[in-house]
Amino acid sequence: MLKQENKPEVLDSNEKYRTHSKIAILSVLRLMVRSRSLATCYFGESGSFFLTTILSVDAHQNEMVMDCGADGLVNEKALKTSDLSIVAFPNKVKIQFMCQKLRKTLFEGKEAFLAEVPESLLQIQKREYYRIATPIVSPVKCVIPLLQNISASSVDVVLQNISCGGMAFLDYGCEVVFEKGPIYPNCRIMLPEMGTLKASVRVTRVELQRVNDIPRQRVSCEYVDVDDITLSLIQRYINKLEVEKRK
Repeated sequence: MLKQENKPEVLDSNEKYRTHSKIAILSVLRLMVRSRSLATCYFGESGSFFLTTILSVDAHQNEMVMDCGADGLVNEKALKTSDLSIVAFPNKVKIQFMCQKLRKTLFEGKEAFLAEVPESLLQIQKREYYRIATPIVSPVKCVIPLLQNISASSVDVVLQNISCGGMAFLDYGCEVVFEKGPIYPNCRIMLPEMGTLKASVRVTRVELQRVNDIPRQRVSCEYVDVDDITLSLIQRYINKLEVEKRK
């Protein structure tokens, strides 16, 4: 998952979020078991991944059991790979850790993966999420339903950056006056080649700018009550951008 938030974070700049405490690591993993938190396992230089959950944790054997992915071919590739990165968002906190190797096992009569409990993990609070600039050639568009009783029912904007905690967009028309505080429900974010997701966002900052005598607003937002599936989709999009940047 990775070297920058998804593949995964730039480790040197995120060491302050890393814990090596066995008690703390086991506590996080058990929380993921209880909440059945959806996780994404990334591996390989091409950014391959599969969705999984942690099914059980055995502190005495220093092992944990994970769901297999839905695609058998991807599972076989994962078994042949070392250094896999797991990312999940229990309680909206980003958890990231490495697995050195996966092995086949059975759990409650079904095929599963067996891995060692990680030696360390990152816990990154929402406010610390890494934001990545969105591409200009293939922009990320967002349709925001408006709260005001005006003629237009929505406004189309282009995202300037995106993270698993929020986003920022530019509004060139300035027909709508955005202010800090309001929540805009059911915004449609269109991720190129990945699909459209819905998320409610709260405006956290508004900057009025003028470029070449053309006014615009730069609006920063945070997600409100976003679910794990949506966060996983955003995470995979960020990872896709990171892979493309390295080409």
